[in-house]
Amino acid sequence: MPPIQVVLFDLGGTLLHYDQPPEFSMDALNAAALRAFLAAAAKAGGRVPDPELAVRAVGRMAAAQEAKATRTHYANTAENIIEEGLQALDVRLPDEAWEAGLAAYYGAVSAVAKPVEGDPQAVLLELTEQGRGLGLVSNTSWSPAMHDADLARYGMLEYLPVRVYSSVFGMVKPHPTIYRQALDRLDVAPAEAVFVGDKLAVDVAGPQKIGMRAVLLASPFRVEEDPEIIPDARIQTIGDLADVLEAWDRILEMPVH
Repeated sequence: MPPIQVVLFDLGGTLLHYDQPPEFSMDALNAAALRAFLAAAAKAGGRVPDPELAVRAVGRMAAAQEAKATRTHYANTAENIIEEGLQALDVRLPDEAWEAGLAAYYGAVSAVAKPVEGDPQAVLLELTEQGRGLGLVSNTSWSPAMHDADLARYGMLEYLPVRVYSSVFGMVKPHPTIYRQALDRLDVAPAEAVFVGDKLAVDVAGPQKIGMRAVLLASPFRVEEDPEIIPDARIQTIGDLADVLEAWDRILEMPVH
């Protein structure tokens, strides 16, 4: 087994793109998915007097929950956010309308998902063939079933046996427990693992604080710089990752005199 035994990946922006400004910014994507939810719920017998008001109410609830997660690291789910936003308007849906709405919501989100540049499926295959264990740690309010289906659609799910989604785990990055959950399931120490992601605070600083190396993947949609957060390596596409890992392997394998 190589010295770097495990590679953990972020999901959105690292393996798959969901947030794709300007057309599919996160706010725009959520709003479109909510409209799909409300249309499907109404068709299934749910009554929403003012759908656009409902979209704004759920959007405000999502923003409030995101701010709370930043302060407390506690995660939430899209289902809870939608339900609480609708309840603020005194809207309660029957079960059939709720289930139809959720199916339409996740269908709208999943429809925009696409792999990042650099052939991530081929990268996961190569790392697996090198004997490295792979896993995923994602901050998401969305359904793990949707994410798993999207990864499977693009041939990546089979290479990621350990997947920790904050919506299920209950805590978000950069809380140390969410990274440790993945490391424990892969039975490695932080020093034997690398984290790869596209955000400085949660994909670089968080992993580094528990002793992991961290690789920052360049985003096509934004540039992040923070003089206090220094990645151990930077890559332009996910396809550059194997070279970085192999270089670190060679350094770690050198005898100490």
